[in-house]
Amino acid sequence: MEEEKFTVARLLLWIFSGAVAVFLIAPILIIVIASFSGSSRMEFPPQSWSLHLYERFFTSPHWIEPALLSLRVALITTVSATILGTLAAIGIVRGRFPGRRALEFFLVSPMVMPIIVLAVGLYFLFAAFQIVGRPISLYLGHTVLATPLVIIIVSAALRTADPTLELAARSLGASYLRTLWHITIPVIRPALFGGAAFAFLVSFDELVIAIFVGGPAATTLPKRMWDSIRFEIDPTLTAISTMLVLIAILTLVSAELVRRALARRSAAPQRVPER
Repeated sequence: MEEEKFTVARLLLWIFSGAVAVFLIAPILIIVIASFSGSSRMEFPPQSWSLHLYERFFTSPHWIEPALLSLRVALITTVSATILGTLAAIGIVRGRFPGRRALEFFLVSPMVMPIIVLAVGLYFLFAAFQIVGRPISLYLGHTVLATPLVIIIVSAALRTADPTLELAARSLGASYLRTLWHITIPVIRPALFGGAAFAFLVSFDELVIAIFVGGPAATTLPKRMWDSIRFEIDPTLTAISTMLVLIAILTLVSAELVRRALARRSAAPQRVPER
């Protein structure tokens, strides 16, 4: 009887899980299928099949220029957020100073703060420096949004890493920077790539900050998509949405493959740098 109840409960769990998966994935599949429609308007299911929506995207400066700006902003944000987030995580986890927890909460607060509040605050701050509507406002705003993700991911890796390796290197005469470069960074390198991947995706898909601090000279792809939805129904949006989903999947899969490869290398015995 107990085994029968267990089987029924397991079956119900699978049915519920399958229903949730379908509910989450179905809208994405509909967009992907609609992006191959041969019609000049949005339709599902497609009456004919074509790649003309993708061709329209790649041949239109209306879409390509915002896409290139989004890519440039995302790459710059990834580098800056990874560097700042890693340094902050090392200071928080390895540091011993009063107010360390309060500082950690302050640095990760953009994650828990409503994005609209953060965007309004950045708008007034950047307006005081007269950089609203310029690409630099996007670099700074997206870095503020992405850095907390890197801090959390790298901090988790540092807390699980063995600190005795660093202590051994320091006791043998290695400087702090040498220990950081040869011991700490290799150990947390998988987390660095994971944090960088999430920072890239957060920046590339961000909309609210781009609306507030961007302008005609700094229009990202998500903002262009938002404007297109407000003023017209362009079927090219289905092709762009499909490519955004593909970029997210490729980024996360690549980051996971790199993380696993680096984790295997990090598991090998570490060589303490000589003086």
